[in-house]
Amino acid sequence: MSKTRLMTAAPTWLTVGVAGLLLTGCGSAAPGVAAQVGDEELTVRDIDSATAHYCTSVEEQLESPVPMSFVRQYVVQLLTLRSQADQVADDYGVTAGSSYQNDVAQRQGTAATLPEEVRDDYIQLTSTPAYAQDIVDQIGAITLEDQGIADPTSDQVTQAGLDVFNQWPDANGIDIDPRFGAASVDGVLSPIDTNTSVAVSEIAKSGLAEQPDPAYAETLPSTQRCG
Repeated sequence: MSKTRLMTAAPTWLTVGVAGLLLTGCGSAAPGVAAQVGDEELTVRDIDSATAHYCTSVEEQLESPVPMSFVRQYVVQLLTLRSQADQVADDYGVTAGSSYQNDVAQRQGTAATLPEEVRDDYIQLTSTPAYAQDIVDQIGAITLEDQGIADPTSDQVTQAGLDVFNQWPDANGIDIDPRFGAASVDGVLSPIDTNTSVAVSEIAKSGLAEQPDPAYAETLPSTQRCG
């Protein structure tokens, strides 16, 4: 298998295959909670476990080491998106369809080569973009049908679904613990510097970069990097 960058198993830093999908209502979660997404809490323990499993599942494919903070940030983004998609799907009484199931089947093939304890998290994380896209398109189709719009284009369907997703946080709330360095930027949950300290050295500044710095990652202890 060829070497890859960290996010080839899913899109680059949460465009998540659904441009502009997330999230307009980010604040700060309660202690011990990584993210409060509507009615669901994602705990720090949940994030740490999923991050460790995701790193294990992809580290042999990486071109170069990646700071674990970037992996954790990415996992927070994906699990937040997954939770929102779950709740929006419940609101509309829909479940993911064949496009998502096909994606999961492909992930399961890869997962079969991984340690058993990481497989579920690997499948859940890497299939999240397909899951969100599936739900977005179903919600968009329902919305346009309710508006009496016949034979919409696929772009119209997706945009209608995105509009629903982007309105959802205002009514339901999404709060992210600042330690995970994610916030809403132009309606998209994106990695940003939420560190309140000042990065003095060049190495410290590398740790706050928007993209993983392989040279910086090499300086980290093995417990703080992936790959």
